[in-house]
Amino acid sequence: MSLSQDHIRQLLAEADHPLGVKELLRVAGLNPGQQTELKRALRELVRAGIIVKDGKRFRLEGPRTPRAPEAGVEARREPSAPPFKKRGPTPGSGREERGGGFRDDRQGFRGGDFRRSLQRGSRDDRFEDSGQPAVEGILHMHRDGFGFVHPVTGEGENIFLPPGEAQRALDNDRVVVEVAGRPGRFEGRLVRVLSRRRELAVGTYVAQGRHSLVMTTDANLPGPIRVPPTQMARDGDLVKVRLGVGADLLEPGQGLFGEVAGSLGRPGDPSAEVLGSAFAHGFSDEFPPEVMDEADAFAVKVTEAEATEGNRRDLRSMPLITIDGEDARDFDDAVYAEPRAGGWRLVVAIADVSHYVKERSALDAEALNRATSVYLPDRVLPMLPERLSNGICSLRPDEDRLCMVADMTFDRQGQRRSHELYPAVMRSVARCTYNEVQDVLDGTDVPHRNFLKPQFEQLMALARSLMAMRKARGAIDFDVPEHKVLLGEDGLPQRMEKRERKDSHRLIEECMLAANEAVATYFQDEGLPTVYRFHGEPDPQKLAAFAVLAEAYGFQLDVEDGVSSKELDAFITQLEGHPEQRALNQLLLRSMMQAVYTSTRVGHYGLAAENYLHFTSPIRRYPDLLVHRILKAVWARKGKRPSEAHLEREEERLEGMAQQCSERERAAMTVEREVVAFYAALMMKDRVGEEFDATVAGIAEFGFFVELDEVHVEGLVKAETLGPGSKLDKRTHSLVYANGRRVRVGQKLRVRLLSANTTSRKIDFEALQFADEAPLQRTTGARPPMRRREAVTEAPGRHTGGRPGGREREAVKTGRTPWRKPAAEETPDAEQWKSLAEAEETPFGVKAWEPPAAEEIATEDAAALSGYGSEASEEEAARPRPRGRFSREGRREEAAPARSTSRFLRARPEEAPAPKAEPATPAKGKRKVIRPTLPASDEGAEAGPPEEARAPREDFNAGRSGEEPASRAKAPREDFTPPSFDADDSAPAASPHPGFDRIRALAAQRGQLSTGAAPGGASKKVRKAASGASSRAKPSKKAPSGKKSGGSKGAGKTPGRGAPGKRKR
Repeated sequence: MSLSQDHIRQLLAEADHPLGVKELLRVAGLNPGQQTELKRALRELVRAGIIVKDGKRFRLEGPRTPRAPEAGVEARREPSAPPFKKRGPTPGSGREERGGGFRDDRQGFRGGDFRRSLQRGSRDDRFEDSGQPAVEGILHMHRDGFGFVHPVTGEGENIFLPPGEAQRALDNDRVVVEVAGRPGRFEGRLVRVLSRRRELAVGTYVAQGRHSLVMTTDANLPGPIRVPPTQMARDGDLVKVRLGVGADLLEPGQGLFGEVAGSLGRPGDPSAEVLGSAFAHGFSDEFPPEVMDEADAFAVKVTEAEATEGNRRDLRSMPLITIDGEDARDFDDAVYAEPRAGGWRLVVAIADVSHYVKERSALDAEALNRATSVYLPDRVLPMLPERLSNGICSLRPDEDRLCMVADMTFDRQGQRRSHELYPAVMRSVARCTYNEVQDVLDGTDVPHRNFLKPQFEQLMALARSLMAMRKARGAIDFDVPEHKVLLGEDGLPQRMEKRERKDSHRLIEECMLAANEAVATYFQDEGLPTVYRFHGEPDPQKLAAFAVLAEAYGFQLDVEDGVSSKELDAFITQLEGHPEQRALNQLLLRSMMQAVYTSTRVGHYGLAAENYLHFTSPIRRYPDLLVHRILKAVWARKGKRPSEAHLEREEERLEGMAQQCSERERAAMTVEREVVAFYAALMMKDRVGEEFDATVAGIAEFGFFVELDEVHVEGLVKAETLGPGSKLDKRTHSLVYANGRRVRVGQKLRVRLLSANTTSRKIDFEALQFADEAPLQRTTGARPPMRRREAVTEAPGRHTGGRPGGREREAVKTGRTPWRKPAAEETPDAEQWKSLAEAEETPFGVKAWEPPAAEEIATEDAAALSGYGSEASEEEAARPRPRGRFSREGRREEAAPARSTSRFLRARPEEAPAPKAEPATPAKGKRKVIRPTLPASDEGAEAGPPEEARAPREDFNAGRSGEEPASRAKAPREDFTPPSFDADDSAPAASPHPGFDRIRALAAQRGQLSTGAAPGGASKKVRKAASGASSRAKPSKKAPSGKKSGGSKGAGKTPGRGAPGKRKR
């Protein structure tokens, strides 16, 4: 249902109480997607004083006379009004006039608007006092929330919008901004939105009850889009959404409303990505109903009345032909050439679209809004409905069509002698393709086109004459190849190929250029306003920078006194055949100005033409349609010249249309570029890891771009993949590394595909080898490994981050060498253990022993020894160990007190209790800690003092994580008298940590296995005893020190829990 202010007033008048927004939606029969539009209408009615807002409800009120604000107090603002827009007093703002309560009295004093209105010298005042005129431009959002406004005139600097301002409009909106700041640092504030470029979006439909959501991947849209439930799509389908936003400024964080316009199928369809790119830049794949109604009203054939009306000439007997691509469906130009005395006659007939698309019609408004057709690999988004573009306006063969004609004559040197413009009716004799024309010119037999060979030869002879004339005049011919995506029947890309520029292409180009120049000359001679195609001189600074770059490659370009187009074309001719030709052509193009449409400036630098415009493609370009319409207006005046005031108004009107066409042309180019990049990533994503030959095509600070020689796909090689210290040398346009490597455009290299992202449309490569160089060393990934500080394995003890522990302090006093992790070659492997055992020595200074077999002990015990007697894996060895006084299963624990026996040990029936070892007599008043002693040397030398002969302490817990035991050279405490490992004690000596006792117990088990009975019942008992020893047991407080639990009473039975001995004093 439509929404109008009168309808809202009627609803409020009929209601017996104030209505809220949701109640108004229900009463008016509107859908939730129109809530934003309803709020906008309500705000306008409140500002006009027609209705009054009571809290969140609205009621009808007659208009009131605004009350003047008190002296020294600023006028109140409505909360819904933008904080920066200066307004007078709100109508009916007085409490006694409204008759409302306290809430009404505070209207306009909510939030930050009131505070900002009283701040002097604030941001609002900065904009008001800047003196800068408001700027009209196109908003381009950044993914981080801020944006830039590009002036529609193409002149001046871009204006920065902070996130709070940029998010009040949508990407590609045409807006007006106020400007503050200095050159190079301009900041803007949104005033209003002139037009919404974006009406559609693509996303995934998510059903959620009353308000479903469409999750879009477009980062420039503010979050998900709320839509009413629909039967057009299932949950999870890709859908097309029509956004329900008007021309009002948005409230940041409020989100968007819309309605589902159609289903696009399930996710993964490439066509959805293509449409998403087109929708994001303001293009659409559908036309409004009123536009389609106008298009459907036209007949499918030209009537005789139309063919004979006015001064239209009859050219149906002339053998005009159309030449287009194989996949073209809209034919808007036809040509004919015949020899004349000393030259040729050239007739260029263009479809008369202006006969059908009248000014101020719905067709004309939609055509201006689009301004151009968008040609994509899988579809065309036409400027006009297909009933016109592919039907009545298209110059189909053997059908009568209305046309506008440029009739010209040229001499043998390609100079135009005369030109005449007139409307006509024509009938094309053939629809030819570029390949067919080229085959005929090359002498190939083409049966259905051989009869046109004389015509093709005349056209080619004229085209060569025109090319020579333009070359002598100084026209620039860059000859930059274009890429074309070829799709398969399933819609997936098959390959990328370069569009070869053949003589048949040049033939049509020269004919169209000649017609465009002739029409532009006509308007210039008559002094009448029109829309020209303007191309200015290159930027002097950019051109000077390019001259320095060209000099680095051995080419000279003098730019001190400016460069004419003829001199620049001569320079480009020098590049032909050079390996860097394509790259240098691309860099030179970047220094050139971009061609635009305008009604105030004439001349085309690149074509070396004094006057130039677009006349030959009205089906797909709106400026051409404008030129046709202006020509007809001139002919209708029959030589009468309009007044100067009328000409000024007309020029101003045309300038606005020209800016619109320039902006839409750039948007179409962006869409086409994004879609090609998407198909390139889609085609390459299954070839990750493959290697290709490539050429450096461009340089940037973050890396360099390469183009594959065979696949014709471009991608990025990130700078850090070749090493650190890269820097862009702007003088030579090369990437210089700290190691002396220099990467320049045109270099040949071998690359490997690392990734192809269809969402970001980016392809990353890794450089493997440059031409005539050795292969690069690092070829494992896109990013080099991060430089990390090498993990230092610390000895058991206090955390080194705080005050050092006692052992560390004593090591400093005695000058001991700090503990270090043993090198890889110091850690013996399984084979070295065997040889070391025979020599009775180990690198840790203790007697070597052979680790027990894993199947003979419990799993837990085998894990405890896995790092001691076997080779640890590289990953485990590289993993840093946890810190703490003692590390155990990743936890920090305090040192356990010394015990005479291990709680892991179990008594065996075969063994008799061993005599208790005599402990050393401790000094009076000191606590004695018992630790292992060093074994005697091979020569039988006696052990020295504890400080000199003590064995380094081993971290057996490291074996649990796969690391080898590490030696330690910390100075020991003086109250330590370690017993020998070789002592023949049946009970192990006390230790400061259960890990020592555990190893000793297992060693004793191993010794018993090697000296026990035959492997029958004895070995079975040993395995059973070992299994019992692997489980942890509670220590018994009543067991005597130095005796095993169970004693002689347990002979022949499974031992019970072991009891540790009393602590030694």
